[in-house]
Amino acid sequence: MYSLVILAGGLSQRLGSAYKPLVRLKNKALIRLVVENLEELFTEVIIVVKSEKQKNLLKPILKDKNVIFTLDSSIFENGPLVAMYTGALKAQYSKLFIIASDYPFIESNLALKLLEKLSEYEAAIPMWPNGYIEPLVGSYRREPLVNYSYKALMKGLRRAREPLNYMKTCYVNVYELTPIPEIVFHNINTIEDLVKAEKFYDMFFRREFT
Repeated sequence: MYSLVILAGGLSQRLGSAYKPLVRLKNKALIRLVVENLEELFTEVIIVVKSEKQKNLLKPILKDKNVIFTLDSSIFENGPLVAMYTGALKAQYSKLFIIASDYPFIESNLALKLLEKLSEYEAAIPMWPNGYIEPLVGSYRREPLVNYSYKALMKGLRRAREPLNYMKTCYVNVYELTPIPEIVFHNINTIEDLVKAEKFYDMFFRREFT
């Protein structure tokens, strides 16, 4: 059994300070796309937010979904690592898949490939040929993630990749996970990203690519 942790606390200055989980792609909120793409694989779905206000904004969109909301740990400043730590603390199961809410094309088959690596590793993270990694689309063992995230946060380190410096990590080439990583790992930070995602959407969900 696996836990899904969705990081949903982020605003985007480059999207006009929009609350990213509510940004709509083909008239569907990003947060709902992420849940629908992945929920079949997971026993629990945890959504990490920064405030009650964010929680209340998301609840109506997901009212028919079996999700658990939790608020970022108040003892640390905001950041992706705080959200990862908070979600891992809340999770019931030892194997987690963590994803930010602005990746609308990640599906359960890719998540499962990364989760299966946890039989030998403490984390499994997609890596591009140029060495760039995707720590916000990764699988993690709960206990080491909690421990090493806490240690990093206590040192004032807040980057999502910090715990990986101490965890036994498998870096998986993105092309081993999907033949179309440029689409699958497309995330949305700007208006241009959103426009591109609109073009990708029909290709991806209708499988109109080679």
